[in-house]
Amino acid sequence: MAAPWIRRTVAIVLLVATVLPASAARAVASSQAQLLTPRFRIDRGAAFTNSTNVRIGDGGRSPFFRPGVLVWDGGSIVGGCGGGPGMGFSEQTMRLVPHPCLSYESPSWHARITDMLTEARMEVDARYDPRGDQNVCVVLAGGGDIERGRSPSRVYGDLVRYCSGRRAAGFHVVVVTLLPRRTPLRFEADRQRFNELVRAGWSDFADGLADVAADPRIGDDGDQFHRRYYRPDAIHPNAAGYGVMAAVTAPVLNAFEWESAGCWVRFANDEGEWTDWATYAASRDWLLTDGDGLKTVRVEYRDRSGSVVGASDVIGLDTGRPVTTALRRASVRRGARASLSFSVTDPEPSCGTADVMIRIRTRGGRLVKTIKRHDRPTNVDLTVRLTCRLPSRVYRYCVTATDAAGNRAATAASKLIVR
Repeated sequence: MAAPWIRRTVAIVLLVATVLPASAARAVASSQAQLLTPRFRIDRGAAFTNSTNVRIGDGGRSPFFRPGVLVWDGGSIVGGCGGGPGMGFSEQTMRLVPHPCLSYESPSWHARITDMLTEARMEVDARYDPRGDQNVCVVLAGGGDIERGRSPSRVYGDLVRYCSGRRAAGFHVVVVTLLPRRTPLRFEADRQRFNELVRAGWSDFADGLADVAADPRIGDDGDQFHRRYYRPDAIHPNAAGYGVMAAVTAPVLNAFEWESAGCWVRFANDEGEWTDWATYAASRDWLLTDGDGLKTVRVEYRDRSGSVVGASDVIGLDTGRPVTTALRRASVRRGARASLSFSVTDPEPSCGTADVMIRIRTRGGRLVKTIKRHDRPTNVDLTVRLTCRLPSRVYRYCVTATDAAGNRAATAASKLIVR
C-alpha cells in the first residue's frame, strides 16, 4: 500500500512562445493533434528513492517522436553468429549509436535475396514507425547467392530491387559490402565484382554504404583465416570482427538526420529555476532538492518549429531507516505451526511498505531457513506462520527489512524454541 504522502502525476502542456501568423498557427494546431505522450520518469517511474542523485528521462518517448527503428536483414552474419552474447554485429553497432532505438534482427541462415524479397513486407516493412526518431534498414546480402553460383550482376539487380522496396516503405537503407569466406574457390572473384558494383551504384538505390570489406583488418582475401577477427569456420567474424563491422557502420547511421537532433530540453526542480536548453537526450543524471518528502521534476521539450511541451513526474525522497523488532520469543512442537511475530517501524515520511527477510539460525550461527515477504505494511504488528520441521533445539529468528526507498533496517532477533 503506497503511503498517503505520495501522489504520482504526469502533466503535459503545449506552449507557443511567439505570436504566429494564421497559416503558421494552423500548422501548430495540426502538430498539436499529433503530439505523443512523453514517458518522462524519475528513476524509471519509481515511487520512492533514498538518494537525491537520480536518473531522469523518457527513454526516447518524447512528445515529438518515439524511439528509432533499426531492422537488420541478411544472413547469419547479420544474426551475429559466433559473436557471443551481446557481441554480434547489430548489438555492437547499437552501442555506438547515441539514439534510443528498437532493434530488430531478421536473419535467414544462408539467405538468398529472393527469399528476403518475399519476406520483407512482414519482416521489415511492418516494423516501420511513422513517428520514430529514424527508420533504417541495414542489409547485408548476396553472399549466399554468390556461393550458390549466381552471377554478381544478377545478385546486384536483386539487391537494387530489395533496397528500392524498403525505401518505398519509408526506410533509409544502408548497404553492407560482403566479407571474404573460405569456399568455394570462385567466391572471391565474384565477391570482388559484386562489391565493385555496390560501391559504384549504391547512391542510386540506398542512403548509405557501410563498406566493411574495405577495412584491411577483415575485408581482404585471407583475412578470414586470421583468428583475431574470424571464427575457425573462416566465414563468420568473432566478437572482435563484429566490433570492426560496428565501427564502420555506426558513423553511417549517425550521419542521418534524426528527429531528436532538432529537439531541445530543459529541466527544473519543483518551482526552481530552469536549466539552459540542451540538445535532447533520452536520460540524464539529476540532483533532487534536499529534505525528505515529495519531489517534482519538470521538463520542457522544444522542437524545430518552436513549439514547447511540458511534462513532470513525482517521486518521494525518504532517507529514514526503518527499525525492526522481534516482538516475542516463539515456542512450538516439531511439526506444528509456529508464529514469528515482528514489526517494522518506519519514521515519517514513511514509504508505507517494506520487504522483510527472516533468517532462522542455530545457536552457533548456522543458517537453517530463510523466509521472505514482500510489500509488508509498516508501523503495525506482523506475524509469519510456518510449519516447523526443524530438529528440536533452541534457535534464533533474525528479522531485517528494506523499505520501498531502499533503506535497510538493522537486524532484530528473538528465540525460536522447537520442542
